[in-house]
Amino acid sequence: MKLSLKPGSYDLYLMIITALTLVMMALVCLYSIWIYSYTEQSNPFWTETVLYKDYINSMNQLMYPFTILLLIVLGLCIPKRIISKKQLLAAGACLLGLTFIIEQLTSINTSLEFLLGVSILLQTAVVILTILQQGGLKYESEGYFIKVGSSMLHLGVVVFIFDFVSMRSSIHHISIFWVATVLIIAGTVLSFYSDKIRTCLISRRL
Repeated sequence: MKLSLKPGSYDLYLMIITALTLVMMALVCLYSIWIYSYTEQSNPFWTETVLYKDYINSMNQLMYPFTILLLIVLGLCIPKRIISKKQLLAAGACLLGLTFIIEQLTSINTSLEFLLGVSILLQTAVVILTILQQGGLKYESEGYFIKVGSSMLHLGVVVFIFDFVSMRSSIHHISIFWVATVLIIAGTVLSFYSDKIRTCLISRRL
């Protein structure tokens, strides 16, 4: 997989922000596990009390800004292949503003569902256009399979977050989880083993 990331480039900054955001989300998860375990030792039945609801709400509030940031960064990564960076940054700022307005008027979950819905529609369009090689999409990487894999990986992450945020109590939860899993695995394989896949296909044709 060949990438052309120049020092100080737009894509390098996006990659760094994405990595740092994922690290912070992991730290929040570790912190929440520690709080859960510590409270469980002192009060084994605390999940049946109001303390558990307060715990869930506080952890959601801690995770909320990092989830929003991750979705915005992913949203800034893919659409730059369609529109200019200036237009993209303006659209991202508007989307972020709308998300926080919805959060103030309704709830955290509703604002996340709005942002996730927009992201899923956008990422799905990019996957389709990439597979069909239409729309004049621009990628930092070279090769058809890397491009398809990258777009599928982005869509899989967004669908996974959507499933976690909105579908936990739905009968479709497991189905959506497997859709996200397949997209992430397929995207990873296509992105990191594109040369082997292309070589294999060429050898079969010969």
